[in-house]
Amino acid sequence: MSHIACIAIDWGTSNRRGWALGEKGDILAARTDDQGLLAIKDRDFAGSLRAFAGDWLQGGAPIVMAGMVGSRAGWREAQYLETPVDLTKLGGRLTEIVDFAGHAVRIVPGAARNEANGADVMRGEECQMLGALLSRGIRDGVFLLPGTHAKWAILKGGILTDFRTYMTGEVYGHLRKGGSLSQVMPGPDETEIFDGGAFDRGFAAAFAPDAPAITHLLFTVRSLSLFARLTPAQAPSYLSGLLIGAETKDALAWLKGHNAGTAVTAIGSAKLLEPYDRAARHGGVSLNRVESDDILPPALFAIAREAGLLRQSAGVHS
Repeated sequence: MSHIACIAIDWGTSNRRGWALGEKGDILAARTDDQGLLAIKDRDFAGSLRAFAGDWLQGGAPIVMAGMVGSRAGWREAQYLETPVDLTKLGGRLTEIVDFAGHAVRIVPGAARNEANGADVMRGEECQMLGALLSRGIRDGVFLLPGTHAKWAILKGGILTDFRTYMTGEVYGHLRKGGSLSQVMPGPDETEIFDGGAFDRGFAAAFAPDAPAITHLLFTVRSLSLFARLTPAQAPSYLSGLLIGAETKDALAWLKGHNAGTAVTAIGSAKLLEPYDRAARHGGVSLNRVESDDILPPALFAIAREAGLLRQSAGVHS
């Protein structure tokens, strides 16, 4: 029987992860499912959380949530903190959920860059960077957080100073599943295997100094396939290489403008980081890979502790 001091939830658009944490932030149990925001019916976030957390809820452990659950389309919109953002102070700016009986429930704020020449936002990635700071002592440098919307961010002394978003994952998903490009790729019931050589071809085409616009290069997935220079099995990896190549090229130019260097800490799952690791070698980037599951729970625990929530936990056992 282990005491649950805090429940940590990473609730995204498509998926959800949760951890029951002990008094020292140790992971007592972990769960994942596919009940992201898009799967919640009739905005029943409370019912969905009860079903997900289940026996963890016995006794009223405080709950800290990060990610898109705090977006305008989520359970309760949490404020954005505009850059520069001190990641170690997130616990003082939480948004409260007051209609989940018996539990102190809070949502971590996102970060925003809202300037005259543009705007950008993130939700959840700020907690992952805090986790790298707490667990690995990384207070300065460049971060890469791949996913549906990939983020490149700059941290100085534990303060998020700037970041840039690329819709790489979302664009890949749409092109892979529908439209003319999907017609030259394997069907939904066929096994898809990453092809490193095809990825490299796509990356080189988009990363080249004189590369044409990505909207032109994307069409080559179809045209090369029509002339049998790209097989259906190779096409998805080639498409991924094009998109990540264009992203990396622009991100490195952006980092150069900030004198931020090319040493990058990449946070994510092994599957997400594999193509970026390959891209880094071709793009002259030194990549330090960090598994997000290792650092996110400690970050959410630290946020709960800073917010004073752990004192509200009342003898929960599982």
